[in-house]
Amino acid sequence: MENSLESKEQQLAVIEANAEKIAAIAHQGYQLLSEKGTVIIFRQLEENSTVLADWQVKFKPMSQIGTMISDWQQAGLGNLIDNYNPKVAVVCTFLYPNGSHTSYHFQME
Repeated sequence: MENSLESKEQQLAVIEANAEKIAAIAHQGYQLLSEKGTVIIFRQLEENSTVLADWQVKFKPMSQIGTMISDWQQAGLGNLIDNYNPKVAVVCTFLYPNGSHTSYHFQME
């Protein structure tokens, strides 16, 4: 979905500032659920900072994405998740109150 409330640079700054937390949540979520998914980063409408509270970063498996992101298949999120290996990569999805979302795929070093 195109109407995200932050620029790509702002989103990447959030990921960079929280890389260890995001990677840990992705790993733990995959280990617990044994299902591919995405780390959802919940963002607010204003005053977004690079500091994320625990409630803002959650792992959601494929089976739950449709209840949160209505157009995830049309947006290509399903293909992005299908094509990555959760043991070595993370898909981060920014989700905003207006329903807009943007996803990024990162390979862990």
